[in-house]
Amino acid sequence: MLLGRLTKATEPNKGARVAFRAVALAALLAAFGQITLGGVVRVSGSGLGCGDDWPLCNGQIIPPFDLATTIEYSHRLSANLLGVLTLATLVLAWRFYRPRPWVLTPSVAAMGLVIAAALFGAITVRTELSWGGRLVHLAIAELLITCLVVANVAGWRPIGDEGASEQDGRSGGAGRLLWLALAGVFALILSGSYMVGQGAGSACATWPLCRGSLFPDGDAYAIHMGHRLLAAIVGLLVLWTAAMVWVRGSRWPGVGWVAAALVGALAAQVIFGAATVWSGFASGFKAVHLSLATLTWLTASVLMAVIYVPPRLTTRRVIAERKALSNAGGTAR
Repeated sequence: MLLGRLTKATEPNKGARVAFRAVALAALLAAFGQITLGGVVRVSGSGLGCGDDWPLCNGQIIPPFDLATTIEYSHRLSANLLGVLTLATLVLAWRFYRPRPWVLTPSVAAMGLVIAAALFGAITVRTELSWGGRLVHLAIAELLITCLVVANVAGWRPIGDEGASEQDGRSGGAGRLLWLALAGVFALILSGSYMVGQGAGSACATWPLCRGSLFPDGDAYAIHMGHRLLAAIVGLLVLWTAAMVWVRGSRWPGVGWVAAALVGALAAQVIFGAATVWSGFASGFKAVHLSLATLTWLTASVLMAVIYVPPRLTTRRVIAERKALSNAGGTAR
């Protein structure tokens, strides 16, 4: 009975749970939208739509609008919304989920990454969109997605669920393969940013080969084809990982469908990558391709979180309190 009261005391009430889940999900969607809009800014050439001003836009809080300015200014406004929602997620996590590190820790990290993204965004503008600044900015944004995914998944995990152990995902080949797949997808996204930053984004005008060769001569062609070859390797790794997770899916309810979604997202990204080449590198196709890259990373992060986030409260504090209560009960008897 005492143990039951302890578990109830550490579980937020229904209103708090609903509020956290709604705000954390909104923050995740805002992060995805922010990265997608950032892709639109890049492919439309609107990165300096506000000049080299930051945080102002062309010296004003609300600038006169033309297309490039509107796109860049919208990107900045969405960043502000993301910051507010991430801060609200952290406040709710601190208020109601302090005993649950799988909720609180990624919420704290997410807030730190939002601040870092804002700083690197400012640096990127001040350096007139240097490719290195854009690459770091993108890496921070993708890591923010992962933190918010973990916070969301952990926020839905009920206390007292005696389901799979948190160690299940860490045993066997599936866990190791999943980390390799995550690293591969992350590297693939950054290699795309590097390719564009080096001016090689439109180097290869044919697909799947480049100028009829798998290993074309010339730096720009090699960089572009390297991105495609990496995509092929990562694709095989994701397929292998998804197959293993699907086979062992009984350990983690519903995880097989997440693995299937990951394969679907990566396949869609490859298809739109090819379509981008066939369309003559049309801006719309490039924007969708970039958005699908983030969707692939988001889905891979969900797969990792579903497997690794423990389905019951296992904080040291609660374990110690449970052990103390158990010992007290034994002494009383």
